[in-house]
Amino acid sequence: MSEPEKLGFIGLGIMGLPMAENLLKAGYSVAVFNRNRRKAEGLASRGAKVAVSPAEVGRQARVIFLCVGGSDSVCQVAESLLEGVQPGSVVVDCTTISPSVSRRVAEQFRSRGADFLDAPCSGSKKGAANGTLTFMVGGDKKVFQRVEKYLSAMGEKIFYIGAQGMGLQLKLTQNLIGALTCQAMAEGFVLAQKAGLSPSLVLEVLQASVASNPMIAAKLPQVLKRSFEPNFSLKWMHKDLGLMLESGRELNVPLPATALVHELFGASVAMGHGEEDFAAAITLLETLAGVEVKEQ
Repeated sequence: MSEPEKLGFIGLGIMGLPMAENLLKAGYSVAVFNRNRRKAEGLASRGAKVAVSPAEVGRQARVIFLCVGGSDSVCQVAESLLEGVQPGSVVVDCTTISPSVSRRVAEQFRSRGADFLDAPCSGSKKGAANGTLTFMVGGDKKVFQRVEKYLSAMGEKIFYIGAQGMGLQLKLTQNLIGALTCQAMAEGFVLAQKAGLSPSLVLEVLQASVASNPMIAAKLPQVLKRSFEPNFSLKWMHKDLGLMLESGRELNVPLPATALVHELFGASVAMGHGEEDFAAAITLLETLAGVEVKEQ
């Protein structure tokens, strides 16, 4: 059996930190980098090697994971990483970014003799902490097979989707449906509240019907508790909605409902809810309707 490769992890945010922790728990050697060095140093006591730049991670590791903010962040990290990445290395980008940008970045790494996979994930903060994420991977299948065991240390379901960018395309589809479901929850429960119905009763009946939805079952308790600690921040869902619209334009697919939800979520971000969980998008409609979804 071949020796495990040295790993790298860049980006230690809500998702990235517990993902890197799970690689360390699995016994892998991991070099880490984060713009806020304190987060990286917090992993040093668990065996991580703290790098001063993405380029240094590239010099130390042969399989490098990215989990940063968006397309611009990936491009910035790639600029430094390309200075140190070694031929034969693999970069696995777990960030949700534009599929077309991902393909361009992949070409940059190929020119240096390194492979690149897009591997966005779902499962939010809880899934990252528990190692139960779902990964959707695009790129060369043999490269995917090389890194699958490392992904399995962070997730339960690992899907190979197809060519470069296709993992991202599927993730955007998933988030499109999730965001529109969240808006449907907001409209339905605000209307029910204004009519005088109990939210818990509405949920009980909803879950016994064809409209049953696990996302609503998970998000409504946050609404009722007025506790919007982020599992997946509203600002990132708003960003992803923009990527969905960009993809729709590139593929000549009209996305009218997505465009509306993008604007509504943007308004919620403007109201100061960007750092909260995307379930906080309901507060915009509550403000407009003059009610708060809660038990009587």
